[in-house]
Amino acid sequence: MKIPLGSRLQSFTTILALMLALLAGCSNADKAAEVKPEVKIGRLICGGHLSLAVVENMYQNDLSSFRLKTVQNHVWDDVVNDMKTGKMAGTFILSPLAMKMIRDGVPAKIVLMADRNGNGFVLSTKHKSIAELKGKNTVIAVPHIYSQHHVLLYLALKQHAVPYSDVKVVGMPPRDMINSLQRGEIDGFVVGEPEGNKSIALGVGWMASISPKIWKDHLDHVFLASNAFIEQHPNQAQELISALKKGGLYIEGNPHQAAVMGEDYTGSSAAVFEQVLTDPPDWIDYSDMIPSDERVRAMADVMVEMGLWKDIPDNLAEYTDQRFILKASEKQ
Repeated sequence: MKIPLGSRLQSFTTILALMLALLAGCSNADKAAEVKPEVKIGRLICGGHLSLAVVENMYQNDLSSFRLKTVQNHVWDDVVNDMKTGKMAGTFILSPLAMKMIRDGVPAKIVLMADRNGNGFVLSTKHKSIAELKGKNTVIAVPHIYSQHHVLLYLALKQHAVPYSDVKVVGMPPRDMINSLQRGEIDGFVVGEPEGNKSIALGVGWMASISPKIWKDHLDHVFLASNAFIEQHPNQAQELISALKKGGLYIEGNPHQAAVMGEDYTGSSAAVFEQVLTDPPDWIDYSDMIPSDERVRAMADVMVEMGLWKDIPDNLAEYTDQRFILKASEKQ
């Protein structure tokens, strides 16, 4: 039977309309899948921030509720300003500095330990021991006065019976420390890896001590999240912390691949940082990322002892929000 031309045209029009609708639907779905809110997280060039590199390079496409955007700074003052102005949802940061910011009124919480340990005390080759610094009026650099490195320096001097007053402590960006040591402007530095190993490879200094020997499992870098991010986007916060936890476990199980992946984050060749990750095995650790009340209190106690704080704040337990990492740890 011959179908009338009008009916054929109507059928063709109907089919064409359906095809266009399906194509438009697919296109809109693709656009919806592509458009995810961007979450900005701060970092510096530092080995303690390596789990963020793993998330950015390996797990970015697995993030369903947002797209991760890292913001690299070079000095801690810029990090503080970015958090105060709300430019970032959170940042990896020195633990004492994070605690100071919260005490100063910055609306934020410590939600994660970035790593444990991972720091070295490097001395110029003209010094043979830490004990030798006694009475010498030496100059030692740390990344910031409110840093775990400053705390470690204080404790290392105490271990070797060197009066804290015998050393002049200066804040200095880690990228400047090796050159400053080479020029004789400082006598040593305490910093997160890989600067220590780099200085040894260059023949500029030697490793007088590492953080596990000074204060094993101390609170190192932490992830500080703004209260606005935590309260307004709890699902994104949970997904991010879970991914960072997963990234930390990946580093522990795959040190070579992690070191290669993190060259831009550590500012070091993979060969140098792989050594940090593996020799000795407890030099830096990414497996336990819970900023427990005990660890925060222990850091606060030393900060008071060395004069960075006058006293322990009454609300110290409110400086952390451990819900997200505790949930992530249950699943992994």
